[in-house]
Amino acid sequence: MAERDLHAGDLELDRLMTEFQANSREFSDVMGMVGEVVGQAASPDGKIKVQVSSSGQLTALHIDPRAMRLGSQELADAIMDLSGRATEDAARRLMEVTRPYLEDDRQGEPRRPR
Repeated sequence: MAERDLHAGDLELDRLMTEFQANSREFSDVMGMVGEVVGQAASPDGKIKVQVSSSGQLTALHIDPRAMRLGSQELADAIMDLSGRATEDAARRLMEVTRPYLEDDRQGEPRRPR
């Protein structure tokens, strides 16, 4: 969004517009960070790895050839379990990114607009 020098001549309106522009930049920055959040999980032996986006969508799946020795149902169960764990990881990371913008640092209460 192109930034404009907006001065209405009204001090309160100018203050509100400046605050709005700052909040818009902050929101844009947070949305960029949210888009970079991924969750990951791996089997204990590292033979199966999954990665999901911040929304929980599967974005990467690695299956080591040695994991193919598992039965199809066991492999499917492992992938489903890891996908759930990766989604939980993404949710935790998303909260870490957004928490400063959602809570008042002093009281843990919802943040009020400036």
